[in-house]
Amino acid sequence: MLSKSLPEAILRRSEWYNEFVLSCGVRTILGTRLTDTASHAIILGVHQRIGRPFSQDVEPLVATITEPLRYAARCYLDRLNAGQPLSDLQTRKPAEGGRFFFHIENGTNYPDQSGGVFLSPLHAAERGLTIARELARDGGWSGYSVVVTDERGRTITRIPIVS
Repeated sequence: MLSKSLPEAILRRSEWYNEFVLSCGVRTILGTRLTDTASHAIILGVHQRIGRPFSQDVEPLVATITEPLRYAARCYLDRLNAGQPLSDLQTRKPAEGGRFFFHIENGTNYPDQSGGVFLSPLHAAERGLTIARELARDGGWSGYSVVVTDERGRTITRIPIVS
């Protein structure tokens, strides 16, 4: 869930979160990125009012509908682009570098599903260090680690988060 997986400091800086989500009385958000291209990002979000928990059926339902909605989003973007397929950053293999993932771990795992494209493992490790520093400043993440992996699942580095 967004409200549990994103640090409060990030949410506090988000104009959308502060001006729309909180003003509507929403506190808990469950979401997934459907597609992410150079020109468009499509995100599915399910919001829950303050004081009302999600039913246990919501997360499995979102997991079930994600792939069909991801396909529909890609088809829609292709139509916007006059029938030419848009490059999808989630599936595209870069000409140089590769895709790296930034998982947060401490017995409890918060896997990074989409990752990012970097020129080298060193560049990805530097981004992992930045993430660890940001989470350390936010507090509440001490004892966790940012684990940077490549697209084959090989660990590049493990960076402890120390507040």
